[in-house]
Amino acid sequence: MCARYNLHSSPQALAEYFDVAAEDLPRTLPLPNFNVAPTQQAPVVLDGPRRFEVMRWGLIPFWAKSDRIGRRTINARGETVAEKPTFRAAFRKRRCLVPADGFYEWTGPRGKRQPLNIHRTDGQPLALAGLWESHDEFGPTFTIITTSPSEYMSAIHSRMPVVLEQSNWDAWLSTDDEDPGWRAALLKPAGDDVLSGYPVNPAVNSVANNGPELIQATESKRLI
Repeated sequence: MCARYNLHSSPQALAEYFDVAAEDLPRTLPLPNFNVAPTQQAPVVLDGPRRFEVMRWGLIPFWAKSDRIGRRTINARGETVAEKPTFRAAFRKRRCLVPADGFYEWTGPRGKRQPLNIHRTDGQPLALAGLWESHDEFGPTFTIITTSPSEYMSAIHSRMPVVLEQSNWDAWLSTDDEDPGWRAALLKPAGDDVLSGYPVNPAVNSVANNGPELIQATESKRLI
């Protein structure tokens, strides 16, 4: 599961990394955000042409009668995304990348859960596989696709977000009308050398907290 993440790279750095023209960045790009939470607005990358759009986290299908469903659809399981009524139309036609500098996971016993900031070992932003929808009343929304954990992540959580490498971005974002079933092969765990993490301040537990101190390593500065 991925229920919280951070995105603090500058808009210009993200534009360069994701090959988007800086002048085309939305003026409302909500950055930096050190504690992105469900129902908040965040940028995603679309194609045709490649661009950023700001959307609400928690996918609301076009047929939904209420926005409450969005609280249950912040993630979509990669194993069933092509068949689930909530996600299958978006999987066929509306795929996106969700930029993140890191995502938070918690480990340890109940009551003493330690938050970790999981990030790319090479220091580059993460490109998480996502889907998006547009609702007549509630506007554009997105979800992050998860998969089974890598060996590294299995010690932390039973699920992990799908991290797409640059070589797969075009294939994932393509807006062609072909059956996207083959793209399910991209929904796999990241390599064990791709991610690393470290413990951070438990202040991240509250969505009311949002600042650079949330991604600073705690005293041990020990990589997980």
